[in-house]
Amino acid sequence: MKRFFVVVLMTIFMTLNIFATPKVIDQTLAIVNGEPIFASEFNKSFTPLIKVYKQTIPAKEQTDQKIKELKDIILDEKINETLLLQEAKKQKIKVSKMEINNSINSFKKLFKNEVEFNSWLREMNMTTADFENKLILVKLLEREVTPNLKMPTETELKAFYDKAIVKMKNKNTNLNTSNLSLEDSLIAAIANDIKINSSECVRIKHIFISCPKNVTSSKIKMAQEKIAIVKRELQKQTFVDVVKQYSEDPVSKTRNGDLGLIVKNDENYHPDISKTAFGIKVGDYTKDPIKTDTGYHFIKVEEKHASKSITFDDVKNNISQILQHYNLAKAVETYVNNLKLKASIKMSKTW
Repeated sequence: MKRFFVVVLMTIFMTLNIFATPKVIDQTLAIVNGEPIFASEFNKSFTPLIKVYKQTIPAKEQTDQKIKELKDIILDEKINETLLLQEAKKQKIKVSKMEINNSINSFKKLFKNEVEFNSWLREMNMTTADFENKLILVKLLEREVTPNLKMPTETELKAFYDKAIVKMKNKNTNLNTSNLSLEDSLIAAIANDIKINSSECVRIKHIFISCPKNVTSSKIKMAQEKIAIVKRELQKQTFVDVVKQYSEDPVSKTRNGDLGLIVKNDENYHPDISKTAFGIKVGDYTKDPIKTDTGYHFIKVEEKHASKSITFDDVKNNISQILQHYNLAKAVETYVNNLKLKASIKMSKTW
């Protein structure tokens, strides 16, 4: 169980984009126990995330209010990270150079070479210090949080499975996990997992070239030039190699372009992407990109799975991991909230 929680903790902190940057004299957005969080420091986190946001969210939904909400979330995460690092310092938690190097080397394996890895680091505004901080936080939470977590029982797993099956049978039920109660969100997540495992689906990878609606003609021209380069390189290199060099989706890029499994007629995916994915053979890729509101996608089909019946035993381990992941996230949240209760936090944001 410990190994599972370590992996999840690393995932949580790699996703949160924890950036330790030199302090400079600029606008202060918050002060945490006397330690300022500067605008320049905040922007190191905000810049790559807003780029992903604008690439993946339809332009009409990118309102000023939504941007402010995203900024609030990121600033809150920065405050949480600062509190955790302060607590780790109090507990004198450190990591060795070997641990840092091992963490960096594990990420390097996701890239074709050192040049591409360094390019990704620059794109995500990450430094060696960031890897060190992430490892420190993982060690802190391993000490303070994971020892108190319990594995879900067989009875609990079966109860969630039964509720998820009922939810799936209700054709009018939305499986989106947003705006749901705690239990309902977990049931929806499990129902989604069962749906993926039981439905006809494909696994795809993509090479993404950003070109949102209403961009300037010069940016459209740049996108077209990149598309021409990708087409040419796909004739010389593997799909994954081209992903690593040219894809502009930083999230899937770290997974060699993998977008996971797509269920047939899934409304969460652009219909042209879904239709194309189910229409080509395993191993094939689109010679011309698919245009969406956010840009252009070259897609490759990695796997295809026919629909099948699913039993509790088939998905028991998946349900257990979903519940463990959630329980860990909630325990981390509770731990951070307790730190906040004892902390002095002064906000001075200006948006």
